[in-house]
Amino acid sequence: MKILLLEDELMLSKSIQKYLLSFGYLVDVYDNGKDDLEFFDKKEYDFYILDINTPLISGLECLKVISARYPQIPKIIISAYSDIDYISDAFDIGCNDYLKKPFNLKELHIRIENLSSSIKPQIVESSIISLSKNYTFDKNTNQLYYKEELQVFTKKEHSLILLLVSNLGQIITDENIQSFVWNGIYVESSTIRSLVNRVRSKLKEKNILENIRGFGYVMKKTI
Repeated sequence: MKILLLEDELMLSKSIQKYLLSFGYLVDVYDNGKDDLEFFDKKEYDFYILDINTPLISGLECLKVISARYPQIPKIIISAYSDIDYISDAFDIGCNDYLKKPFNLKELHIRIENLSSSIKPQIVESSIISLSKNYTFDKNTNQLYYKEELQVFTKKEHSLILLLVSNLGQIITDENIQSFVWNGIYVESSTIRSLVNRVRSKLKEKNILENIRGFGYVMKKTI
């Protein structure tokens, strides 16, 4: 799932991004409404999390534009405001839920999951993802198999595979990998490339993991 987060409090936005990345979500962060509106329709998002009070253009104004363009995509408003008028305006404009700061990140995740499942059609999916003729990934165990044989990886290699499989077909940047695999601790690009190369060297079908030069890495289905 790809999420747009509009939040100008740096520590909070980083905490939300890091926490949601741990569940395999990709989170694009904007710290002002102007940038949010400039880029929100240039990428596809599955969920929007917007702070009401943001610089340049308010989150409420952003919500109006986003709701008009994408009325079916779920949206959560977060704010330190407790004034019922702000809350009422947000729901009138098109938000689906509201969280008052400070809040527990686990509560945010629960609300994202509940909104996503209630708005999207209920479809029973297999836990097995077929990546190629021979490769499968079991979402219940988070394990990769080749011809039904469990593939063994180090902890960081396994984390990278989980991130890539959770976002099949989407470009994963160095920053995404750093946030997910190293919990946001800065590492050199060469260290990230080394990790990717180790994973690729262990794959018996190299074409399922592609390097998009200058952008990042993509794991894709080949069947």
